[in-house]
Amino acid sequence: MSIRDLHELQRNPHEWHRRGLRHPDEIDALVHHRTHGDVPPEPTYGDFFRAA
Repeated sequence: MSIRDLHELQRNPHEWHRRGLRHPDEIDALVHHRTHGDVPPEPTYGDFFRAA
């Protein structure tokens, strides 16, 4: 696998989701919502991991 292939995989949200993770852009949106929205004070497991 080349570096270019790796970068392509890292940009694809599906590749993150199939490993049970959120894409970095989704985490950025979550952090923005948590710091600027009306949300519970503590993060939950579902904030960081999702079902594969």
